[in-house]
Amino acid sequence: MDQVRRAVVFADHAQFYIQDVDGQVAAEEDDDHDWPEAWSEEAVEVWRIGPDGPCSIAIGTARSDHVETALQVHLADPPLSADAEHIVEADLAVPSGVVHVFGCMEVPGPQHRVDIPAGRYRLRISYLPSGPPPAPTLPYAIEPGPHFRHHLDLWPCAQGKGVAVIRRGRPA
Repeated sequence: MDQVRRAVVFADHAQFYIQDVDGQVAAEEDDDHDWPEAWSEEAVEVWRIGPDGPCSIAIGTARSDHVETALQVHLADPPLSADAEHIVEADLAVPSGVVHVFGCMEVPGPQHRVDIPAGRYRLRISYLPSGPPPAPTLPYAIEPGPHFRHHLDLWPCAQGKGVAVIRRGRPA
């Protein structure tokens, strides 16, 4: 299964998403579900991610800018990245068998799509220090802040474990 999708996305509002779009739409139609606040103080200061529902996770970035992303799908829990400054894991439901990685102001399209078997997954986000991405960046900085590559590892899991910080980096 080990497939990789690399992309540069625009992290407007200093975030981008990994989401099962159809699954999230269906989940949002459930009037009985008590949705958590995605960007709680703990999410901002400790996790750097905002669980936005069972099928959606907002991934915080150090700046509003183009950011490098890589989504790698595995059969089992992969090794940790030794170079990552910050590593966090969370659960992601993928009932439709399709995930998208996209900027928060983008409409998810075929260019963002990755087909995987439907099911429950564990997602690991590794923040790897880097320089500016090879993208059409503006000639001036929108916001100050470091650049990171965001490596997303995704693998099937039997049970949800919630959010876990594996390695806590310094505040971005």
